[in-house]
Amino acid sequence: MHQASIRTADQADLVHLTTLDTHVRAAELERVVSLGRALLAEQDSEIVGWLRWSLFWDEHPFMNMLMVRADLRGNGIGTSLIEAWLDSARASQHVRVMTSTLSTESAQHFYRRLGFVDCGELQLPGEPVELLFRMELT
Repeated sequence: MHQASIRTADQADLVHLTTLDTHVRAAELERVVSLGRALLAEQDSEIVGWLRWSLFWDEHPFMNMLMVRADLRGNGIGTSLIEAWLDSARASQHVRVMTSTLSTESAQHFYRRLGFVDCGELQLPGEPVELLFRMELT
């Protein structure tokens, strides 16, 4: 398989995204796509990964979801999605981006390797600690 191409999701993608991204309500996913805050990775016209974000404190792009098809992880697709997201944030003159992951997930090591730094924790009842990360873009 060739390298994935990255593009901004559009309304036509919602049919596929709502079945793939079950971590968010369909109405919210539609809003995110309408705002241009979802990126897709495609190989051979098939969605193999996606990234969606919101704004933390209405100011800092916050990556809410990064997902790559399990059998394709470790092939640079997630990195390509994040790089496209960072380029978009820089083009919009943001100075910082943020994300988080559970302390039990290996994604924390991936984010640190890409240059994200720890900036806090959130403890919700009955859940593992949520680790917060930031990256300065200046």
